[in-house]
Amino acid sequence: MIAKDKEVDQLEVKIEEDILALLALQQPVAIDLRFIVGSLKMNNDLERIGDHAANIAKTLLEIKDVPIPAELIKKLNEMKKISCSMLHDVVSSFIHQDADDALDVCEKDSEVDNLYNEILHDAKALLKKDMTKIDQAFAMVRAARSLERVGDLSTNIAEDVVFMKDAKIIRHRG
Repeated sequence: MIAKDKEVDQLEVKIEEDILALLALQQPVAIDLRFIVGSLKMNNDLERIGDHAANIAKTLLEIKDVPIPAELIKKLNEMKKISCSMLHDVVSSFIHQDADDALDVCEKDSEVDNLYNEILHDAKALLKKDMTKIDQAFAMVRAARSLERVGDLSTNIAEDVVFMKDAKIIRHRG
């Protein structure tokens, strides 16, 4: 995962160069322009998701031999399941240009946010009981934060799919 991050970075640059060349040379209009602008934004979000995946991998390597409380692992696994599902579903909504599926992705973000807040609370409680567990608590919070960002970035992509398909800006609308 860590080694693949550099490949993702290079792909992001290549895609951005291709999109900018397309804009400069083809002068797209209306739906084509929305698609191109949305693709440019999504390209950046996907690269950031790659960064978060690498960060999770680095965190896991740091604590591979450290026991983690089962309740934190359970919540982190649930976060991973939902975040990965959101990413999968938003890529599918982009491929199929399905705004309804994209909106479904947006609705899942609050589940990830709630789990993140629960993990923060649990990590604080763990530290209040036993400060020697600081490595475990911080590692779980770092991993949870990265998964929470994957959910947020998947939501950003979903909002871009809705914009591309329906010409509606739905960001920051509760």
